[in-house]
Amino acid sequence: MPRICSSQRNRSNVLSNNIEEYYKKSIFILYLDDLMMALNERFILHNETITSLQYVLPSIVVEKPFSYLKKAVEFYENDLPGLNDVIEAEYEIWQAKWKNIEDNLRPKTAIEALSVCDNLMYPNMYELLKILAIIPVSTATAERSFSTLRRLKTYLRNTTSESRLVGLALLAIHRDIDIPDDILLDKFANSGKERNLNLI
Repeated sequence: MPRICSSQRNRSNVLSNNIEEYYKKSIFILYLDDLMMALNERFILHNETITSLQYVLPSIVVEKPFSYLKKAVEFYENDLPGLNDVIEAEYEIWQAKWKNIEDNLRPKTAIEALSVCDNLMYPNMYELLKILAIIPVSTATAERSFSTLRRLKTYLRNTTSESRLVGLALLAIHRDIDIPDDILLDKFANSGKERNLNLI
């Protein structure tokens, strides 16, 4: 068990009966508390805005008044071409458009809604849908690709060329795409480089 002294300067003495309890109280619980505070700080502040932004989706818009979307409009007002009154009127027209369409035919995602949204008729709804469509991509995909790149290009393999690194990164990121062996071998054989390989 860690030593307990009378005048500890760097951290407080933790009373415990065994080693597991000591580390649980002195490190693990403090770490979890810090992690929860960081998650709350990052996501809780924007939760209301993101929740408000989803009310622009055609599958949800028919049931909700403009007041549900107002928080997102206020947050992104610098990105929207219209004023609040114009946006509210445009929202009501957008809502009326989707009330006449059956529930199973209404787009359920921002990308589907973007493809059917007329940019000239609904410029503000189009911008809000664009914002909603790019928010999930803003962190997770970029961080995943950097993690993959870090795994591929370690300190021992710094001599990897740029084109090879890009190819390896694309293969690692898009590993769910199945590439037939024949296509891969044909591309390798026809790459134009002379290879001294005896394939028997």
